[in-house]
Amino acid sequence: MSSAPARPYGSRAAALLMLMLPVALYLLVFVYPLSSVVTLSVDNSALSGRFDNLSALGPDATPDGEAAALLADLGTMEKKQLGEVARMLNQQRSGFRSLIMSTGKEAEAIAPTMAGLVAFDARWAEPGYWAIIRENAAPITWKHYQRALGITLAEDGSLASGEDLYLRVMGRTLVITLQVTILTLLVGYPLAYAAAHGSAGVSTFVLAVVLLSFWTSILVRTTAWVVLLQTNGLVNTVLVGLGLVAEPVQLIFNRFGALLAMTHVLLPFAILPMLNVMRTIPASQADASRSLGAGPVETFLRVYFPQTLRGVAVGGGTVFILSLGFYVTPALTGGPEDQMLAWFIADFVNKTLNWGMAAALSVLLLAMVAVLVALAGLARWATARRKVEAA
Repeated sequence: MSSAPARPYGSRAAALLMLMLPVALYLLVFVYPLSSVVTLSVDNSALSGRFDNLSALGPDATPDGEAAALLADLGTMEKKQLGEVARMLNQQRSGFRSLIMSTGKEAEAIAPTMAGLVAFDARWAEPGYWAIIRENAAPITWKHYQRALGITLAEDGSLASGEDLYLRVMGRTLVITLQVTILTLLVGYPLAYAAAHGSAGVSTFVLAVVLLSFWTSILVRTTAWVVLLQTNGLVNTVLVGLGLVAEPVQLIFNRFGALLAMTHVLLPFAILPMLNVMRTIPASQADASRSLGAGPVETFLRVYFPQTLRGVAVGGGTVFILSLGFYVTPALTGGPEDQMLAWFIADFVNKTLNWGMAAALSVLLLAMVAVLVALAGLARWATARRKVEAA
């Protein structure tokens, strides 16, 4: 009996390359957009490219030299370019737009000295304006991260603590995400248990409801909650009709509405992992525990529940990660104080056209997720190590 001839080395290398190609394409599709967002968050070429003369000055430049370079840069800009520069600088300090526009239009008539600039507009004597100008003359900037982290430039150009709006938004995002995760687990665990151990009819009904919700568009489900919870909606009509409340209750456009809608949207992501784990637990274990004298509650807490924690962790982790980036549901059902970080990212992209700030907030959101995942992995490693040491 003869053995099959070995394949040539080139043929094996080609097969290995074909197997690695999907992985390489996946990494490329994932890494390229991520690197683009990181680059965009620190890229300042749109502004620095307009200040060629100012950026060419060294750190020992005199005030008159900076004034002359600034006037030379503003004088060479077209009206459209001048408007773009004024708009971007105004995002850092209110009043910059009018200052840049008026100075740029009269750049050729202004004396190329600091005294000439101040004589034209007294605001050029304020160090804060010059600190922002010098910062934006560099091709790389950290201004978006400074704004996101509540750091600002003082009048003398030094860093100081500023408005912590986006830090509070990040904290609010974490709180809402944690609340939604807890609610989905509390509601999803009994439903998963019913689907795993109930009768055929109960199991089919629960799975049908879960999958029907899963297959329905997020926008449709969110809009349905808006219709149900509004002042004249079905829920308030029933409550008033039964005499439970004297007048309609505010159930939408607040934290309650946002949490309820998000929990409904994300519930299948919690139920399905727990259901898969519950179906692998043999029923004989509960029978053995009962035969040894344990009651149903003790059997559940000591035998059944610990084995389902893996599904709870997977379902809760999935819901947590997904809800961190939620935008549509809290935007439609929450109030002004219930908007998450994704809403501000979308606002910078669609309204103010501040792509750098949107990219910086996106990177911070990704960093927050990475830190939480790392902490979860560290906790899991520590738990496994304690078990090994105990054994």
